[in-house]
Order: sequence, then structure tokens, then C-alpha cells
Amino acid sequence: MKVIVSLHLKPLPGSPNFLSFEDCVDHAVRNAILIENCGADAIMVENFNDKPFFIKAPPETIASMSVIVREIVREISIPVGVNVLRNDGVAALAIAKATGAKFIRVNQMIFPAVMPEGFAEPIAAKIARYKRFLDCDAKIFADLSVKHSVQLAKIEDFIDNVDRAYCDAVIVTGKKTGEPPEAGILKRIKELVDMPVILGSGATPENLRNYDADGVIVGTYVKEGEEYSCEKLKQVLSEAKKLGGELDL
Repeated sequence: MKVIVSLHLKPLPGSPNFLSFEDCVDHAVRNAILIENCGADAIMVENFNDKPFFIKAPPETIASMSVIVREIVREISIPVGVNVLRNDGVAALAIAKATGAKFIRVNQMIFPAVMPEGFAEPIAAKIARYKRFLDCDAKIFADLSVKHSVQLAKIEDFIDNVDRAYCDAVIVTGKKTGEPPEAGILKRIKELVDMPVILGSGATPENLRNYDADGVIVGTYVKEGEEYSCEKLKQVLSEAKKLGGELDL
């Protein structure tokens, strides 16, 4: 099972708790190097601390993330991904093209949803066309029934329509950060979709074996305050490497 570490950026310019951009860059690069050295398979850069989020990110967020992602790509050799919260997959693709990032995460690819940030429209059509327009080869990892949202479609609807969205993998989460999904739901999705399935929240060394997933995204669990813990990450990696999976990063 491949392990992707969600690298939570410090508050970026324009967000309520922003302090210093140089500190944002230093923190991100330092922790990216640590995460690679500890053995992770990939890193996903995310503006986690820009809450409350916009559905579409403002220009200053996109510019800041582009600078930081480029610095990370220059410093490490494992694949780097981008997630622009709350649902700006178009911006994530642009950042990937400009920086050499290998994949993006899209929270609401198909079907609409109600989120704390507002009404999130599906963006599969925009993503597919923009990817072609940019001639960008970044992979698309799309959430099915993403956390912190009220979905207007059932999981069966997602399964029936995900092949139309041109995703490279799907992500399954619990209801909120740190909460895992039901193992039975992930197993059902794994059986019915013709693409890799990623466990997107709530993973711990103790529960990983319960999930028939190709990859796992970990963030909060492997942190100590704002810094990432090599010890905690290695515990997750130790269990993940005992399990199978076909996620191509």
C-alpha cells in the first residue's frame, strides 16, 4: 500500500492567520525533506491552514502555493501532489503544470454538495478540458463523498458515474478529518470501480489492515504540533508495506 503524506502548509498570504511567507516556505521544505527521508512514497501539498476556505482559491493562494510546491519539487525526489482547498482543481492543475507536480486531489469531482464554504459544483468537465488545454500529465485523484460535506448523491451514484470523470484513482474518507470511513464501504467501492482506491482519512497503524486499499493519505496522525513525526510516519509505513495495492504515483 502506497503512503502519501498530506503536507499541511502554514497559513498563506491573505488567510486570517498568516504571519510570514518565508516561514511558510521554510516549514514546507523542511518537512518535505523529513517526510522523504522517513520513507514516504509521495507528498501532497495542501493549504490546510487557510480556513475558512473559499470554494475557489484567491490569486494570492495560488501564487503562494506555486512558489512553495516548486521549491519542494526541487528539493526532493519522490512524487509531489497538490490539493487546493476547498475545491479548486483547476488551480491545482495549473500549479502542477508550472511546478512539475505529479498528481492533484479534487474534493468534489462529480455531483454537487453543500459544504461549510458554500455550494460546491462538480468540476469534472472543467478538469478534463483544462488538463488537455494545458497538456498536463498530472494524475487526478478524486474524492467520492468527501469529508466535511453534505452530499447530494449516494455512494452508489458516485460508483455508477466515476468512469465519466477520467479519474486515475478515487479517494474514500470518513465524515471529518481524522475519522476513517467504514471498511465495508471502501471494500464495496474497490470491488466496483476499475481504478485504484485510496483511504483518505483516519488511517492509523492499528486500523490499516482493515482496509483493502491501494494507497493511504495520512496527515494529522503523523504530526506533532506543526511538525511531522518521523517515528509516527514509520509506524504507518511499516504496516502499509505489509499490504498490497496497485496505486501508480
